[in-house]
Amino acid sequence: MKEFLSREGVPFTAHNVDEDARAYDELIARGWRSIPVTVIGDHVVKGFDAGALAAAIAEWRARSLSGGPGRPD
Repeated sequence: MKEFLSREGVPFTAHNVDEDARAYDELIARGWRSIPVTVIGDHVVKGFDAGALAAAIAEWRARSLSGGPGRPD
């Protein structure tokens, strides 16, 4: 996932749920039971789904160019 996002030029913050209790708690609180989970703007992509990631990145880029949020969550 990190390589994919880097290659696409998308800034990101990685959270390791094995080492970060708060990240684990957030994962569980949101009802997500598997990793990786990638949040890009309003999009949540579970697992590695290249098509869903590409669509979310395209929307994020369009919003960034129009003055919307500049960094994916």
